[in-house]
Amino acid sequence: MENKVSINNNSVEFSGITRDYMEAISELIWNGFDAGATKIDLVFDPNEIDFIPSIEIIDNGSGINLNNLDQTFGAFLDSLKRGTDHRSSYTRGKKGKGRFSFIAFAQTAIWNTTYFDEPSGEYISYDVTINAANKDYYSDENKKTATLKETGTRLKLINLFGVTAYSFTSDAFINYLKSAFGWFLLLNSKRDYQLSINGERIKYEDFLADHEVVEREIADASTSRFKFTITFVRWHEKIGDKFYYYFLNSEKKEVFKQLTSFNNNAINFYHSVYIESDYFNHFNFNDSEETANLFGSNPQSPIFRQLIKDLQKIVNQKQKEFVKENAATELIRKLEQTDVMPKFGTTQADLQRKTVFTELIKTLYCIQPRLFKGLNESQERLTLGLIGLQLSKGEDMLALVENTVQLSDEERQNLQILLCSIT
Repeated sequence: MENKVSINNNSVEFSGITRDYMEAISELIWNGFDAGATKIDLVFDPNEIDFIPSIEIIDNGSGINLNNLDQTFGAFLDSLKRGTDHRSSYTRGKKGKGRFSFIAFAQTAIWNTTYFDEPSGEYISYDVTINAANKDYYSDENKKTATLKETGTRLKLINLFGVTAYSFTSDAFINYLKSAFGWFLLLNSKRDYQLSINGERIKYEDFLADHEVVEREIADASTSRFKFTITFVRWHEKIGDKFYYYFLNSEKKEVFKQLTSFNNNAINFYHSVYIESDYFNHFNFNDSEETANLFGSNPQSPIFRQLIKDLQKIVNQKQKEFVKENAATELIRKLEQTDVMPKFGTTQADLQRKTVFTELIKTLYCIQPRLFKGLNESQERLTLGLIGLQLSKGEDMLALVENTVQLSDEERQNLQILLCSIT
């Protein structure tokens, strides 16, 4: 049966639908995960000249309920997902645009879907078809009782243009998928979520430079207690312009996100933090009243404020570890390469002083990376020379540092130990 979309073809054309095939595939994959899929496979069969006539996106999700088809396919810019994930980067198919993303590289999309129909107790399968040339109409046909009692959807895209088999096997495409879905697959790794290309699983793990899971339990004055599972991730490569805390409910659906306080450190500390808890099942992120609902699930509650403090401590510690183990070593290598480091003699005492000086620079960089950022070569030489002069004169280096940056008790103690090694 042919059905009319509640908006015309011209409006679909100019609604901001992507024209990039990678982003389009990503939107369509998210539709599968949004439908509860745990396994999604991109399937295509190239010929000897790398041509592919079609590509399929196969998922084991809940399928597309025929009874709601007018709300999912027929209500463009007003789909069922609208309003369910405010300020969320999780549900990508909001406003019904995701299913139209195929027009970036295909003329026709055919969804063969199977869902469980509760009123009849049967598994129902049928097809939905949309043609790029006439996007304001969709057809549903071939409805029948499914012989295989499993839900899922096979989306077949045909009459492709601008893409070849290499488009879906290149390192650029695979890395795009790792960047887009790595965090989601990591959080669901215990449930064996998979994203594959022709049956071969995308191994997102090589995008992870570091990750750690931390459990926290926080209580407020009303004796309410909530458990939080915190997953810190540091990426090998930048996966976005900003770094966020992502707050997920008990179904691992993102309901809120907030910038971390480590977005302007300029040290390539690419990180994300994912916080899972049933505390966010009814989280009201719009509640800005500081006096009302203090015991509720909102940004003003004592529990949420304590959580943010805990998150900042976790990320701060991770940043220090990263700077000490990676960025500080790279800084010293760069300074030596540009020959701006002070000159030291060859005596045992001089070599010891050089070692302490190098460790001091690393320590200062860990405490405050901005001290050595944005300096030209002359400024670097002057800064390092002054620090070296202070050391050689036996001046109170600790007092000088404390007048420049704020030190924690641990930082002060570590710096004292380092400086004592040259006295």
